[in-house]
Amino acid sequence: MTPRVLLAQSTLSPNIGRLAIAFQRAGFAVDAVAPAGHPIHRMRSPDRTFIYRPTSAYVSFREAIDASRPELLVPCDDRIVGHLHRLHEASAQSKDVDSVALAALIESSLGPPASYDVVAHRRFLASLARLPDVHVPQTDPVETIQQLKNWARQHGLPAVLKLDGSSGGRDVILIREASQIASRFLRMGIHKSALQRVKAAVFNGDVEPFFSPQPFSAAGVSVQSYVAGRLANCAIACWRGEVLASVAVEVTRSRSAFGLATAVRQVGGDAMVAAARSIARHLQLSGLCGFDFVLDDDAKQAKLIEINPRATQISHFPAYEGPDLATALFDALSGGTVGNSAKRAPHGEVALFPHWQRDPKSELLSTAFHDLPYEEPELLRFFGYESEMIIKPGLSQG
Repeated sequence: MTPRVLLAQSTLSPNIGRLAIAFQRAGFAVDAVAPAGHPIHRMRSPDRTFIYRPTSAYVSFREAIDASRPELLVPCDDRIVGHLHRLHEASAQSKDVDSVALAALIESSLGPPASYDVVAHRRFLASLARLPDVHVPQTDPVETIQQLKNWARQHGLPAVLKLDGSSGGRDVILIREASQIASRFLRMGIHKSALQRVKAAVFNGDVEPFFSPQPFSAAGVSVQSYVAGRLANCAIACWRGEVLASVAVEVTRSRSAFGLATAVRQVGGDAMVAAARSIARHLQLSGLCGFDFVLDDDAKQAKLIEINPRATQISHFPAYEGPDLATALFDALSGGTVGNSAKRAPHGEVALFPHWQRDPKSELLSTAFHDLPYEEPELLRFFGYESEMIIKPGLSQG
């Protein structure tokens, strides 16, 4: 029987679209749930799509799961991960057949519930430092200015403040000097406040937080020692603690110091994969996960700075060697022989869709491989790649 995957996303980012292509190519029957305006609803890759309603997000997500009845759930953003964790908690407390089945599905898709707090909250990152091959900068929760001052005296500066549940570097604040501690901590308080949510609603159309039972201030703040080095990422497909396939990249360009990568270079990433393998085994993770690192050349280590318990923007990439992530999961669920549905890994720099800036003077136009979803014109159009702007296949293969 062909396994069915339900991809889920609460935002209008392209991640779910790229994964729909990858999972369909791997052999899955693909369903997707996303906001009404997302181009996934007009794409050919999914068999069925369902509307994610920000005003009743939890209910609409549960309805999509009930209608799809998938063998695998793949969250594409942190908000969806939170919904799955809460759905599991509610389902595990019920004895009816449907709830028991849903709890089992979430566990098989993500891993056991004991792992949920560890992957969702940065304050638990330090607990992984004792694992083989895992190196973590000093990371601790902080609730007051005085706690932050005490931490800085003990561990030194520079350091970064991070807000749970954020991604893309939006809620990361650098502290270089002791004189900045109070002002930077207060700025993070604004990031947690209702004012920030109003701004998100006005400029990004994100109204879901206003309908969520979670208070605006519920997200935790952590402080982490700053590590100088090169940013890098690793994405894995895993099943019951075993890493089936991996993709690793070094970031070559980004929007800002802590922002989304706009161009990367695919690498073997042995140190990153070893850390991911150790964590996946320890937490018995399943599905797609991502890990952010800083490659510390002085210490000759890959320092783990973030865990993303979801698909990331490189999860659709072909592997450096071995199967791509979607194919590895298909083989795990279907019992087939591991193949490889994705194209070969590109050499050189890869310009990421849709984040790189289409500057006509950019050297990326002629030197980079352009990671464009040619299979799905609706996805291209939605993110501003009209026909006259699209780089034709063969002109940018790097």
